[in-house]
Order: sequence, then structure tokens, then C-alpha cells
Amino acid sequence: MEEEERFDLGHTVKKIFVIGIAAGLIFIGFIALMTLIGIVIAIPLLKKAYKMMTSNGDESCAHEKHKIKCPICKAKEKFYGEKLD
Repeated sequence: MEEEERFDLGHTVKKIFVIGIAAGLIFIGFIALMTLIGIVIAIPLLKKAYKMMTSNGDESCAHEKHKIKCPICKAKEKFYGEKLD
């Protein structure tokens, strides 16, 4: 006697649901990893930018002539539109 193979809809739906949850968790983990990498890259850049903006005082180099512009003068010119030299 041959056994008839039956299609179990409940079991199939359960498998699809578990696969969907696993794929969603993997996607969320990937996004979290990319965010963490972005933060690790951004923190040193923000520290460097802060040091460039706050070093040497605000007005210490505004009236001097530079061969190479200091970062403070460049930043003020870029953000405020002032020509300091």
C-alpha cells in the first residue's frame, strides 16, 4: 500500500514565519553594525573638528596675514561668509 503524501499548510506557514523573523533580525543586526561603524568613524572626526574650531582662541589670528590659512579662518569664512584676510 502506498502512503499518500499530505500538504500541511500550518507547518509551511510556521516555517515561512520563522524564516521571515530570522531574516528581519539579520537585517536589523546589519543596520546596527553599520551604525556602530559610522559612530566609531565619526567620533575622532568630530573631536578633530572641535579642536580645530576652538584652538588658538577666536580672534588671535583674524588680523594676521597667513601664507596658509588657519582652520579657524577657513571655518569662519565657510560658515559665516566673512573674509577675514
